[in-house]
Amino acid sequence: MSGGLLPEAIAERFHLPPGATYLKSHSVGCQPRAAEALLRDRLLTPWRETGEAWSHWLDAIDQWRAALAGLIGVEAQDLCPATNVSAGLSRYISALGSATRRRTILLAPSAFPTIGYVASGLAAAGWKTRYLPADADVRDAASWAAALDDDVALVIAMHVSSVSGALTDIAAVAAAAKAAGARCIADCAQSVGIVPVTPAPWGVDAMLGTSVKWLCGGPGAAWLWVAPHDRSTLDPMERGWWSHENPFEMDISDFRYAPDARRWWGGTPDVAPFILSTAGIEEIAAIGIEAIRQHNMVLQGLLRDTIEPLTPQWRWPRGPSGGTLCIDTGTEKADVEAAFAQHGVAADFRGTMLRLSFHAYSGLGDLSHLAQALSFVPSIDRARTASWR
Repeated sequence: MSGGLLPEAIAERFHLPPGATYLKSHSVGCQPRAAEALLRDRLLTPWRETGEAWSHWLDAIDQWRAALAGLIGVEAQDLCPATNVSAGLSRYISALGSATRRRTILLAPSAFPTIGYVASGLAAAGWKTRYLPADADVRDAASWAAALDDDVALVIAMHVSSVSGALTDIAAVAAAAKAAGARCIADCAQSVGIVPVTPAPWGVDAMLGTSVKWLCGGPGAAWLWVAPHDRSTLDPMERGWWSHENPFEMDISDFRYAPDARRWWGGTPDVAPFILSTAGIEEIAAIGIEAIRQHNMVLQGLLRDTIEPLTPQWRWPRGPSGGTLCIDTGTEKADVEAAFAQHGVAADFRGTMLRLSFHAYSGLGDLSHLAQALSFVPSIDRARTASWR
């Protein structure tokens, strides 16, 4: 590794879209080449050879829990598989109704929309949703502390914002919530795999994550992590036969919660997504999150050194950020979109906010191609981007 960049050969471990510079890992990470064989060996082959293959499939899910636990430094028993972040959050909140008399959920208006949808959908059950002021700095624990009162039961904070890329001090937010008598859950969908995620040292009560983005694990494999102090004390209202201490006991009149985070699991689980997720987690762990983070930051810095001086009309991010470089292009959004379409750059927008993500499989060639595409935006001086073309 030279200058903080990963070896170019890393890219050979992933399937990359042909003919494109792919910068959308904040949306979907690229498929590891190991994923197909792992799916065959752990799902399809046991199914073909044994028919009823639950013992093999449960082993595969346990392998997923162990791989994820190792990546984020937690105990596997505190991880519950979930189809998506929404399902994990909904089941977690379902357990709070009998655990506290408080009924307010606090979040930021920049949270991923599904968080707000889940929270506001609980109004019929007596829950209220409160948002931070639109101009509040989500990275600053003081912004959260100012909005806390004795009715806030749960603070939901994004580790990295999907809109701005802002990186929040989760430990400080969790401490503010705890001081006010509230629980805190961290949404790490946009950070896990690119920024170190350490829920136990943070002091959060729970964490949500997904494999579809930086972990390169595909859709359908999310999770809910519950801190050990709540592992066996919170009883979710949303449950199913796999929430049972022994799912195969089959006594309809005798439900007993699983003693670990499986109590949030619900009904019959998917298996394939967690096998694919394991392939992604193992690949990211082998490369190293710190190394990927450094690689990402070097590429972000090189792009900023080249393009930021040429675009004073754009709003570039300030302060701590995650793996996605979010740039407000203002009235030039259409020009940027056209340049990217012409030159095969895969990126996206939230409103006028351009989102660019460099992963382990991105390199200087991708940066050069990106700069070349941006040089076709009419307001940018093409001659001054020549060093990257």
